[in-house]
Amino acid sequence: MPSPTARPAGRDHRDPPGSERRTALLGLDLTAVGARPGGHGPQGAVAARPFDGERLARLVHRADRGLLDLVVLGDALLLHPGRRQVPGRLDAAVAAARVAPVALRTVLVAGVPHREVEPAHLAAAVRGVQRAGRASAGWQLSAPAPGADLDEQVWAAHAEAAVRQVDAVWEGAEDVGAVRLDPEGRFHVDHEGVRFAVRGRTAPAPGDTTRPVVVVPVSGGASAEVAGRHADVARVTAADPDEAGRLRALVRSAAVAAGRPADDVRVLVDLDVALADDHDSAVARLDLVRATERPGLGGGARGLVLAGTGEQLAALVVDWVRAGAADGVVVRPTSPEADLDVLVERVVPALQGSGLVRPRPAPARAPAPAGAPAPAGASRTPALADSARPEVTR
Repeated sequence: MPSPTARPAGRDHRDPPGSERRTALLGLDLTAVGARPGGHGPQGAVAARPFDGERLARLVHRADRGLLDLVVLGDALLLHPGRRQVPGRLDAAVAAARVAPVALRTVLVAGVPHREVEPAHLAAAVRGVQRAGRASAGWQLSAPAPGADLDEQVWAAHAEAAVRQVDAVWEGAEDVGAVRLDPEGRFHVDHEGVRFAVRGRTAPAPGDTTRPVVVVPVSGGASAEVAGRHADVARVTAADPDEAGRLRALVRSAAVAAGRPADDVRVLVDLDVALADDHDSAVARLDLVRATERPGLGGGARGLVLAGTGEQLAALVVDWVRAGAADGVVVRPTSPEADLDVLVERVVPALQGSGLVRPRPAPARAPAPAGAPAPAGASRTPALADSARPEVTR
């Protein structure tokens, strides 16, 4: 079993995404693209929304062609509007495996709850995403409860144990409760359906030794310790560069204490965005989202909400990365298609112009899903804009 103070040795570890090519990382969180239960919103009844796999595939393909480093599907993603109360869901891993063939370079990260899913099943689910496509896959742990030190310490103890057990499965250990296949490649389930229980054990696939990317949400010192010891990417929520820099320093110190180079862990800041070609349009769309879907967005909660242009988002990334507050951002779009278009067509070229993202060729033959837009032209390189300030809410 791996040491609790260092990542396991003796196998092919996946480098942090983009580490060889870039000095800033861009991630996209598409958890909200999953199914949505019905309910009541600020404007009245909200209809349930089914999961649209083709839509998710188009978004992942666009992100991959647009040179984004990560696409995250958190454990809150639903494959059916009625599955919110089902514990231990593998919905994000199933969705990620479905769209994995359209991504050639972007790392697909699936959120799987580490306290509710048996480690061998969790490890197999993430491996399944990796086998389904040609790019790397990743696992994001469930987030600790915000603002409660004791809860974070309990979370960290469970997370530490879970990562070590999942790592053991990925290494091919035989005594960690993996599910065994019979000679015909089958395993027994109690019944078919939304809920099922697996009986028996299975050995890992031979030759599958590359460690998937591990993403750890960080909210304080205890979670930073877990990230420093085990993560490739740490996600933080911060209201300003000082707070982000403090959390990043905790993670990097924990990595050094575990015998790892500090740069082994890339610290990314979560950022809700409403992006448009002009500032006023972006603010108007953010106001609409607040009025109809997310009334609490930016209303005193921790973290940043940015309404502005792609150049303004690029300028914010440049400022935070050069100040040592972060190694990049994970964007949570308020309108996935519109915001992703701006990321690909404006933000990435602007960061390339700043030198924080090195140009690289787009994948030449990624299988495009039906309805996917043509890739944006590579010659657009807008300068970083500083004439108008984006609407940033803390």
